[in-house]
This record gives sequence, structure tokens and C-alpha cells, in this order.
Amino acid sequence: MHKHLTVLFCAVGVAVAAPAQAASKSKLKVKPNAPARYVVKQGDTLWDISGKYLYRPWQWPSLWNVNRSKVRNPHLIYPGQELYLTYINGRPVLTAKKRAKRGRAGSSTGGIPTVKLGPRVVDLDGETGIPTINVDFYRLFMKHPQFVSEEELAHAPRIVAGEDGRTLYTTNDRIYADGPVDSGTYLVYRVKEELKDPVTGKSLGRLVEFSGEAATLATNDHGMANRDNQEMTPKQREKLRDNEYYVREGHKRVAVRTAQPMRLTNAVSEILRGDYLLKKPAVLTTAFNMMPHPPAREVDARIVSIMDGISESAMTQTLILNKGEADGLNPGTVLAVYKPNRIVKTEWNNPDKKASQFVNLPTEEIGYAMVYRTGRNVSSAIILESSTNISKGDVLRAPGGDLSVDADESTVLPGGMIEGTPGFFDDAERTWQDVLEYTK
Repeated sequence: MHKHLTVLFCAVGVAVAAPAQAASKSKLKVKPNAPARYVVKQGDTLWDISGKYLYRPWQWPSLWNVNRSKVRNPHLIYPGQELYLTYINGRPVLTAKKRAKRGRAGSSTGGIPTVKLGPRVVDLDGETGIPTINVDFYRLFMKHPQFVSEEELAHAPRIVAGEDGRTLYTTNDRIYADGPVDSGTYLVYRVKEELKDPVTGKSLGRLVEFSGEAATLATNDHGMANRDNQEMTPKQREKLRDNEYYVREGHKRVAVRTAQPMRLTNAVSEILRGDYLLKKPAVLTTAFNMMPHPPAREVDARIVSIMDGISESAMTQTLILNKGEADGLNPGTVLAVYKPNRIVKTEWNNPDKKASQFVNLPTEEIGYAMVYRTGRNVSSAIILESSTNISKGDVLRAPGGDLSVDADESTVLPGGMIEGTPGFFDDAERTWQDVLEYTK
């Protein structure tokens, strides 16, 4: 089966005309050991390759000189492709070597098709670009708790019955759903707990857990055959909704609607009567394909919940945050995780007897998390990196707020001055003598 992906390559030595979105307030800086040429291998990820070149992999769009508002599919590179580090007007840009052209009848003379500069749809003969990170997105979504708004929950269809009057179902069982169900595949889930903003205390929705998949079955509405055709009074007619009709239940006339028959195609855990159904998102594929980018504006997010209800979490686990689309977050947004500042008492003698005995320890950046699903005021994010356990008290903001992150990528000058800090002379006409005079 052919796959169609919208991709964009930069020809060697050519930059995308549209300006790339600024990746951060700091200057894009390449590692001193970054390879001038790199051949993409099977198993590589976008994050790993970015990490070979940048101290901050989330600055990927700037390195590739990509305008994120125009190019939403970042998976521009494939195993076997050659990448080159070039400089355009002194600015580092990673480009992909142009591949051999495809032959006729779907053949390829170079293994990977030529893609000209500019977005277009290309038939890749089943080839897929490398993912953002090495994680099964479908498994991640199904295994990790997610959020559902109160409005979504109020209108969601639910399982009302199964075969033989059972209330516990598994793979291949037939079930019946009540509620608005279009033809297609649905995810089965149940509510775990209410999500509350740790800052405001307001409800953000419900935490839910997925337990399987179900597909609709084609059916004729045989229930209509049991319709009570006796003439209705105006009051009875007024009580009926658009999808309801009357049938006889003993000696009574009862208003009913027809349940939608479905088949459970996959049960990863027990499925119960009363469980909810959610139309399977079109983006729910195996590969984790999202463009990493910094937030569009300042954000100050708090962790509402951590996978499995534990108080601490580690790499590839999900965090539920109290910020969402209203705060400028969207899939692919990378946030840094910070340990809150701490106040400690100093034991040293202070000449100023009136001075405080307490000092404030600045926040410390301990990892990165990438948003992969958003609601208006809530979002799900996966932990990409962490130097220590991430806990509910931690804060998520734009990356780059911890100076220690820059320590290994900065040039230390005479007098202990660090390049890029306030007061450093970036003017090329300044001499080392000027710098030495400044640092005395």
C-alpha cells in the first residue's frame, strides 16, 4: 500500500525562503563535535539527530530553517539519507543531500525519491520517515491515562448491553451502544477521577483510562418492526426526540431508541457495561510524528496528574498539565521541567547583622516534556529527558530558563566571563585586549 506524506527537503546550500520561527531567545549554537556529514540509520529519531548537533534538541526548526506554520510534517529524512551541516550567512543549517530521481512505473533509481524544495505530496512506496522519538504512539495513548472534558463526557455514547445479558466483555464480543455513534472505530474508556487545576482549584475535566477498541456493525433497524403504530396523542408526540419511537412493553407504551450494535476488536483490559466510547482519532498511528518546537508565548504550567497516579515519573511517561490551547500549546510543543526554587538557611557569619539568614536557590531545569494532545485548558505531555524524578510540584515553562544548561556550551573567557552573558562584547571589532580590560 502506498503512503502519501507531505514533506519538505532543503537542497544543499539553499535555505527556505520563509523565515524560520525563532526557537528560543538564545543564539542557535552547534556542538563542537557535531558531524559535518551524517548518514541516517534505521532506528534514528528526530530528537536523537537534533541532539548530535544542538545542546537543545527542541531548537530543531531553526537548525532545519523550517517555517513551522507552513510545514507541519517534520519527518523529512529517511534511513540511508546523507545530512550535511552548512552555514548560510554565518547561521548553521542542516540540509539533506538530494537523492536520485525515481524511475517509471514506481521504480526508484536511488532508493529514496527526489523531493524538490517546497511542500508537496510524494508517494513513498511504503517508506516512512524517522519518528520524532522512539515510542509507540498508539500504545502510549492507550496505556497512559488521558483527559476528557465534561462536555465530551456528557455527550459520549456508552455501552448499555452485551451478549447473553453479560456485563463484562472481551475481544470479539458483540456489544450495544447508546448515544450518537457514526460508523467507524471507537476507543473504549472509563472515568477514573476528576482533574482539578492545582493553582485555581477549577475542574479541568476527567481523567480517563482506555481499555480497548470497538467497530460499528452494519444493521437494519429491526427495532422499528416493533413500533407501536397506534395513533399518538399530541402530548405523546411532543415527548419524543428525533431518534425515538414508541413500542409496547407489556400493556404499556414506552418511548425507545435503537442501540448501535458493535464488535469489540481489541480488549487490552476488562470492558464493562457503562464504559464510554470515543471516535478513534485519525492521528492515532504507531509512529510518534510531531514537530518539536518551543511554546509560542510564555507559559507557566503545573502537573495535574502523573501516569498511574504516582507522585513521581520518569522518561516516556505521561504528564497531565493545567495549560492547553488557550495558553498557546499545541502538539509538538516542548517545555522544560523545573524544580521549584528552595529557601535554605545559611550558616555563615554575615557582617551585616540585620541581613536575612535565608537564601533562595534558583529553579533548576531537570528535563523536557513534549505536548502531544491538547484541550482548551489541559494537555497531555510525554517526558523526553529527565536528570531526576519529575514530581507533581514541578513547573513547566519555556526551555532555557536555567543558566546551568548553557555551561557546557559556552566559551569561558579570561577573568571567568562567559560568552553570551550580559556585558560580553559581541562586536567583531573588539579585541582580546578590550575584553581583558573589561574583566579587570
